[in-house]
Amino acid sequence: MAKLLRTKDRILLGIALMGDIFDEMRLLGGLVSKKYELVYGWIPPAFRKSTYYKNISRLLRTGDLEKVVEKGQAVLRITGQGAKRMVRKFPFIKIASKKWDGKWTIFMFDIEEVIRSKRDRLRKRLITLTFAKLQRSVYTTPHDFVAELREWVEFLGLKGKVRIFRAEEVTGENPKDLVEKLWKISKLNDAYQGLLDQLQKGRELRGKKREKLCQRLKSELLEIVVKDPFLPQELLPKDWVGAKARKIIGSL
Repeated sequence: MAKLLRTKDRILLGIALMGDIFDEMRLLGGLVSKKYELVYGWIPPAFRKSTYYKNISRLLRTGDLEKVVEKGQAVLRITGQGAKRMVRKFPFIKIASKKWDGKWTIFMFDIEEVIRSKRDRLRKRLITLTFAKLQRSVYTTPHDFVAELREWVEFLGLKGKVRIFRAEEVTGENPKDLVEKLWKISKLNDAYQGLLDQLQKGRELRGKKREKLCQRLKSELLEIVVKDPFLPQELLPKDWVGAKARKIIGSL
């Protein structure tokens, strides 16, 4: 579910990760707040600080962020409006801490070539919603996105051309084998572990070198996070380090 990350996306996701959003879902209450300089750490080292401040100003104007004073210091806080926009763009925020009910969502469609543009938009939305392709025109995910999909199908005017249902079994395969085949979860785990390994190698760094390492690792973490389908714990490998990497690097 790779997605192009704009500067404002990095800022909002960075604040969310710093607030342990994937453990407690505090973002939806608008309670995550951090100092300006800490939030800047999520922007790649090559980005100018002026670009960062311009995006902060834009997010404040649009109402996605608000500036408040806590203990005499100005901090940034994600608003309820900003949280809703984030969930629409990054649905994994909504599912990250939910317990799995043991069922899979299966989405099937038969859309003629004459409206292929709508079909392409539908496929992109499926990927954003963590779906993986089972076979031609058949996608699945362990998450319950039925309501969101129905809204999207109605918006595109595709009612009658799709089928959505929930099932306890997909192909008869071992669920973890299926997860590996569809989402290549071991590669994603290696990517998370790679960040932890880099941090361990740079444990002796201090000052500006340490600061640049942390900034680079945070930037790389965001790129991995938006590819993560946030699968239920029951479907993850025993050596899964995703949650650990997010927590450690998010708190740097």
